[in-house]
Amino acid sequence: MSDSTIFIAVDFGTAFSGYCFKFADSKQIRQPKWKSETPKTPTCILFDENEKFLKFGYDAVVTYTRQTKRNEAKKLYFFDNFKMKLYGKVLHRDLMMSAKNGKKMRALKVFSESLRFMKDHALEMIGRHTAGVKYSASDATWILTVPAIWSEAAKQLMREAATEAGLVTEADTEKLIIALEPEAASVWCRQLPSDGFVEGDLTEAEAINEVLGTQYMVVDCGGGTIDITVHEVVKDGHLKELHRVSGSDRGGQTVDTNFKTFLRELFSEKVFDEFEENHPSELQRLMYEFSNCKRYEGEVLVQCPYSLQQIASRDQDIEDYFEDNNDAVWDGGQIILSGQKLRSLHDDSLSSIESLIKDILKNNKLKIDYLFLVGGFALSPYVNSFIKKKFGKKFKVLCPVEAQMAVLRGAITFGMMPNVVLSRISLFTYGIGIAHLFDETKHKGKRKYVTKEGKVYCDVCFHCFVKKDESVFFDEVREYVVSPVERDQRAACFRFYYTESKTPEFLDEPGMTKIGSLTVSMPVIKEGSPRSVNLKIKFGFTEMQATATDVDSGKTSSVKLDFMFK
Repeated sequence: MSDSTIFIAVDFGTAFSGYCFKFADSKQIRQPKWKSETPKTPTCILFDENEKFLKFGYDAVVTYTRQTKRNEAKKLYFFDNFKMKLYGKVLHRDLMMSAKNGKKMRALKVFSESLRFMKDHALEMIGRHTAGVKYSASDATWILTVPAIWSEAAKQLMREAATEAGLVTEADTEKLIIALEPEAASVWCRQLPSDGFVEGDLTEAEAINEVLGTQYMVVDCGGGTIDITVHEVVKDGHLKELHRVSGSDRGGQTVDTNFKTFLRELFSEKVFDEFEENHPSELQRLMYEFSNCKRYEGEVLVQCPYSLQQIASRDQDIEDYFEDNNDAVWDGGQIILSGQKLRSLHDDSLSSIESLIKDILKNNKLKIDYLFLVGGFALSPYVNSFIKKKFGKKFKVLCPVEAQMAVLRGAITFGMMPNVVLSRISLFTYGIGIAHLFDETKHKGKRKYVTKEGKVYCDVCFHCFVKKDESVFFDEVREYVVSPVERDQRAACFRFYYTESKTPEFLDEPGMTKIGSLTVSMPVIKEGSPRSVNLKIKFGFTEMQATATDVDSGKTSSVKLDFMFK
């Protein structure tokens, strides 16, 4: 990656997406301003009836809204907030996603076309800063941020989408780095000056102490997820993970969902369902407006869509819906939401954040000095004040002025120094399924495999590479020597598993989950000769990596770990 002249980070968010870039020989990180003069644009994409890309971001919203008015939207494919479709699901390359009108498209295409737009926009923007010098995607190292709690399959889907989008090719995949969002934010926050945080959080006299042993917790409050990691400063400014990443799907959009539920209860399911089905673009505008309300404390005003007013008025006067309601008041086309109700819409998210932090603090060995509160949802005064009230006495709670940009800017630093996190804690126990010669004492009742020569194996044995909660260095390698069970075998296919158990022995144990596979080619030599391959897997980076070495010839080749399967 040393030959890269530019580093481009893409934060593909649930609600909003953006990018920034930095020339290798410059100290300045640059980012575009989108149509509303904001640093990010809505994560929305629009395709025509033939699945051809049309628009992304604000342009997609505006175009879709216009087409809805002309009753043309039923032909189009409009996707928004689709990132969370990858969370907590079994993923495969043919996974389909539903557009607003129910029409389906391959998820891989939706993501790849979104990333293609970001790539093209970034390269065009960079061209404006280089006096006519044109850069191509191959000139850059790309850093793509993902939630730390995402599965290996979700990371792989994003990598394949980025390759399909032309960010990198199959030949230079190392120029795409997957960065974990809270890690990137940690890298950024630790180097901010005192005036880089919200006023009153940190004075000049309280400058962040970065001596060896300083411990940070990063709580990344995004639109879709809450992501938490804990780091300690070690030698040369590197970081060491002290607790496995944790999180939930209770980000800022949980508040939006609760607001929709409130409206459905207020106007009745019948009224709101009709509005949602027939006026999706007006609902879209309503939710964007409400999203801005999360930045304020106390009562807020939300413009009620005209179509919703019309539908509701068929059954009774609008004012009647608000009678004896202490949560909201009707005021000539506007809904005045009480501060108490707005606070209650946050309860699910706040409860999740509190629970996650308390679970981490059960580890009495941690001596956390600071809590960095980042992400767009961190700018909610309810989130900010809640965290400070609950945990402010335990450690200094700090929120960057531009909390929504911490991940993106930190990703640039991460891309230039991918080993900044020297070690990580394993989320699960990982390993592969293997076969051992059948032993009636150890394998009684287990499945048998009989070779062509009549040898009997137990083929549901588990070989552990790394255990849950084990600390693994950035470049640490775990090895296993592969020997074929059949004399004429040309390849060995292994199933990849994870489990919460720290002492698993067999694949049929409760909680054992298959997450992928890998195939190791066996050396082609004289049939019947003893053969073996040394399989090496790295677990300490943001993605798992594998190589296989022929023990006899010493030849090494990379092995694809496939986490997407049907």
